[in-house]
Amino acid sequence: KLTPCINVSKTKLYVWTNGISSIPTLELGWNVLSNVGYNAYADASVGNFFQIREWKSMQVTVNLLNFNAYNKLRKVGFSAALGIRSNAYRLSSGQSWQKVDGVIMPYEIEPYNGRSSKKSKFNIASLHIPMELTFGNPRRFAFSVGGYADLVMNSHTKIKYHGGHKEKVHNFPTNFIQAGATARVSFHDFSIFCSYQPTQIFKTGRGPEAQQWTIGIG
Repeated sequence: KLTPCINVSKTKLYVWTNGISSIPTLELGWNVLSNVGYNAYADASVGNFFQIREWKSMQVTVNLLNFNAYNKLRKVGFSAALGIRSNAYRLSSGQSWQKVDGVIMPYEIEPYNGRSSKKSKFNIASLHIPMELTFGNPRRFAFSVGGYADLVMNSHTKIKYHGGHKEKVHNFPTNFIQAGATARVSFHDFSIFCSYQPTQIFKTGRGPEAQQWTIGIG
């Protein structure tokens, strides 16, 4: 295993690629929505259709490339990464979404060949770019704060029926950039994090207003 180290003597910074980063390779979180609104549907009776099942609405992140720099005593550091992220929102049973004139609209799922739907969800796949400032050594104990920007690559609904049949609809009107802040506590290569995403998930006037909290482990 290669562990190159660069010593910048004037600034007393060391740069490692040996896994001391506060940003883990794998993260698993659970999504909770906040400030959900339906201003785009003032003239339509759609109800509160963006109500998700939190314990089944999960976020999975894989950070493939990682950069980190620490001071000589490894007490203060900076970490950044490049990865991929998937946010899954489990929708109400028997309901899915469609696009009508570019606007997200809910509908009741009809049986397929006499078989009812088993589950319905909405997914967003993104390029994930996190950055964190760390106090302490993540391999012992550390606290980190930072932010992230997710660049949305794809979004789709997915319906799975009893019997195995699946249906997908792609390219919903999500905002291209989903950005937020993260706080993390790390100890012995394990971490607990909480993130808040103040940016709206969907484009203005084309879907419900919604922001997101995520709590998880790394």
